[in-house]
Amino acid sequence: MEEEKIKKLMRGERVGTAFTAVCGAALIYFIICFSIARVKGIYALELTALISAPIIMAASVAVAAYCNIKFGGALDRLIKDYVRDVLVQNAALMHPERDSLTFYCAVGETQATLKVNAYKEVINFDFSAFKKLSLSRKADIAAAIEARICVTFCRLALERGVNYESVGYAPLTGKNKDKVTYIIKGGKIEKRAYKSYLKSKQK
Repeated sequence: MEEEKIKKLMRGERVGTAFTAVCGAALIYFIICFSIARVKGIYALELTALISAPIIMAASVAVAAYCNIKFGGALDRLIKDYVRDVLVQNAALMHPERDSLTFYCAVGETQATLKVNAYKEVINFDFSAFKKLSLSRKADIAAAIEARICVTFCRLALERGVNYESVGYAPLTGKNKDKVTYIIKGGKIEKRAYKSYLKSKQK
């Protein structure tokens, strides 16, 4: 992944996070100042809180929203594109020739891994360009991997006529490691998976 580009986008994303915090601080400032002004009868403080707080909050929300769309959205696309490219390069390791597949995904501090059934081979995703992954980033990466698996096997089944008895994914570690989310079960595509597939075709 392009480390310098990621650094730049992450700086922009942090600006958005900072302005979200400013918005929260402005709300607290308004509540405290307005309450004190009402109790103490300080009209000037009440008026200042009524005028300044909404302006600060509106400006902060606008900047945070802009940063989220411009920088956060770009990072999400980078992750999705990278996941797609890695899976395409390692298509054979996904064993699409088997009719029953369970994918086990684990996201660590700087990378993610994907195993299929009981095969020893592992598909590795290198996210070291992000440095240490936050919990929210880990969730985004896991969701991107799962979404790509879903679209891939729905496409194979619907567009290429490949028959699968079952295809699903589950976390490799954690309390839900044995919980499988099915894409195809009993030879039929699950409704949620089908909706994701249709959504991907609209992009």
